[in-house]
Amino acid sequence: GILNKIDRGVTKLSAYGGYTDHERPVLMCVVDQTEFTKLKQLVQTIDPTAFIIVTDASEVLGEGFKRA
Repeated sequence: GILNKIDRGVTKLSAYGGYTDHERPVLMCVVDQTEFTKLKQLVQTIDPTAFIIVTDASEVLGEGFKRA
């Protein structure tokens, strides 16, 4: 998935639906705009019903990201 096709790390969390109380995975991934296009296509191919949240990050620190 994301690790192989986009070469980005992924954080996986467990969450429970507020209405259904069913356990669901939540994946968090930081990507740039070019990678987001690839990520969106990948997610829609794997799970067309996936819920995607997009937000701008003012700063990202850590492995794989350039220091200012």
